[in-house]
Amino acid sequence: MVERQRRLRGDRGATLVEAAIVTPVLLLFIFGIFEFGFAFRDYLSVASATRDGAREASVAGNTSDADYRMLRAIQRGSAALPDGAIERVVVFRATAPGDLPASGCMAGTAVANVCNVYELADFNKTVDEFKCDTAFNPEPDPDRFWCPFDREASIGSGLDYVGVWIRVTHDYVTGLFGSSVTFEDVVVLKVEPQGL
Repeated sequence: MVERQRRLRGDRGATLVEAAIVTPVLLLFIFGIFEFGFAFRDYLSVASATRDGAREASVAGNTSDADYRMLRAIQRGSAALPDGAIERVVVFRATAPGDLPASGCMAGTAVANVCNVYELADFNKTVDEFKCDTAFNPEPDPDRFWCPFDREASIGSGLDYVGVWIRVTHDYVTGLFGSSVTFEDVVVLKVEPQGL
């Protein structure tokens, strides 16, 4: 009986050591599940917002407010993202499905007849600031580089491909797996015919 009590007392120490080893691993696993879940949510939101924006850009075609409508669609589609997560949106002229915007466009430089680049502040602009006006009122319109008026939306002339590319930064909550990760997505669609 005495030996049995001695062995039980020794087991208490072993249990404490096992708990000290297993607890950090278990907590790391649980935090990993949370981090992966939040990151996956943001990844799906980016994919959804990109599809919504490309659909709207395709349907709006060559109307004067096409890019404004596209930004509103992206804003609605990205409602699950934290505020300020969208880093950059590029609307670009593509030649085929699967194209990517030019590297300068992805870096943030709009190129004439190639792409329009939108930053977070552009989501707050009104529809009146999206008419391809190059005059300063108080600044040139952000859609002036690849003006929606210049998009081919006639079946007889051939339809342009319009692409939407989005970059989002996801900040990790715990910081155990780094500080952030960047998600990018692109969707290219043909502009819907606006007339014959």
